[in-house]
Amino acid sequence: MEQNTLIILYPGCIEFEIMLAAELMNRKFPVKCATPDGKPHIGSNGIKIIPDYSFNEINVELLRTILIPGGDPGSLLGNCDIDEILKMANSKKVVLGAICAGPFLLEKAGLMDSKRMAHGYGQSQLTFLKNKGYFKHSILTDDMLVIEENIVTAKPNAFIDFAVTVALCSGAIQSLDEAEQLKKYYKGK
Repeated sequence: MEQNTLIILYPGCIEFEIMLAAELMNRKFPVKCATPDGKPHIGSNGIKIIPDYSFNEINVELLRTILIPGGDPGSLLGNCDIDEILKMANSKKVVLGAICAGPFLLEKAGLMDSKRMAHGYGQSQLTFLKNKGYFKHSILTDDMLVIEENIVTAKPNAFIDFAVTVALCSGAIQSLDEAEQLKKYYKGK
């Protein structure tokens, strides 16, 4: 059974943060996209992405990795479908990669209790979210990238390390040497 990489798209997301990860994953695990309602996603850059699925059509059994971009995931605050998808994927040890504000969706699904995470939130945003009941039991770090079991989180400016790490954790990259070479290449070294 073919395994895929799934990109979670939502109004207000910043797609570029996960595009290198998608590029690296697509070599071995074809990339598919999903939106809350299955309708096309119009990015902040004007690019129109036609999704493969709506959230309620996602088959977690076919997934190797889920990529969650940052931006403003508040549009998914009341969406229970995404919570169930992420919970089911986590229980099956699908690699969950979330960058910048994307870890909010992992938090919302209840997956980050007592776990460390990298994020792209400023102090005022964190104060607001904590006052709303989020991030009470997760361990917020200033690390650029954090791996907790099958979950990879990163700050937005760590998108190269994030992409390579997600691909390595998912098996799209086969060795640490290849991972280091890719990091050097994409960082222009």
